[in-house]
Amino acid sequence: MNEQNAEFLKERLFYLGFGDKLNAELEKNMKAGKEQFQLPFQGEFSKGEKKDVVDYQVDFSKSKQGDMYFVNKYQATLKNEDPEKEKSQTFYINKGNGVTAKEAYNMLDGRAVNKKLMDREDNPYQAWLQINFKEKDDNGHHKLNRYHTAYGFDLEKSIGKHPIKELTDPEQKASVMKGLEKGNLQPVTFQRDGKEEKMFLEANPKDRNVIVYDSSMKKQFQGVKEHKGEKADVSKSQDDNSSEKKKSDKKDILEEPDAKEKKSKGRKMSV
Repeated sequence: MNEQNAEFLKERLFYLGFGDKLNAELEKNMKAGKEQFQLPFQGEFSKGEKKDVVDYQVDFSKSKQGDMYFVNKYQATLKNEDPEKEKSQTFYINKGNGVTAKEAYNMLDGRAVNKKLMDREDNPYQAWLQINFKEKDDNGHHKLNRYHTAYGFDLEKSIGKHPIKELTDPEQKASVMKGLEKGNLQPVTFQRDGKEEKMFLEANPKDRNVIVYDSSMKKQFQGVKEHKGEKADVSKSQDDNSSEKKKSDKKDILEEPDAKEKKSKGRKMSV
């Protein structure tokens, strides 16, 4: 077994959000010299008062020459009591980088994530990625909608239109922004009429706004609802086909996720 290669793969799995509990099986399969193998992993995520479960299958393959192994992709399936309502998607990994396990859950749950991508000339750019569950590509995978900077979604401006307590503190504001960019349902505190209310936000790049939910995850409104002392400014749904066409030559190559992601403490990942 190539020890250096094994350590590299373990590091990639950690940065992708799979922790270290796949390491033993990884080494076992590499020592066996298998040409291809899959490693299963299960993640558990909180959504309000309920828990969502995602099953993952991480794919590895051996190079045609030598003893090097590569992690190529993984399939994520958001479980449901009704199997027909389960949602699956394959996420490809380029040079060890890609959508993290938590981000994959967020996307399967319908939300968008913001990633650093590279174009054909290896120039970096930012884009929001969201699964299009209505269309599939030639491989049977759901297509991804991409909303580039030119599309006009300004996350900071969108959340700034709401009476969010955390926005008054630079560190808390940065945390809110980061959570929304990862596709999280971000908890925040609304201050209205001298009262504080726990709310959740969801980034909505397609309509260039954020969606607001109450503490029970009931959708309150989309865009900006008129608050006391503010003017109503409700964003409307729009399609920007021209912007998308201009970016049609982009490749889906993702930059490395935040290396400070928490390490999973067990095979079942709770977030």
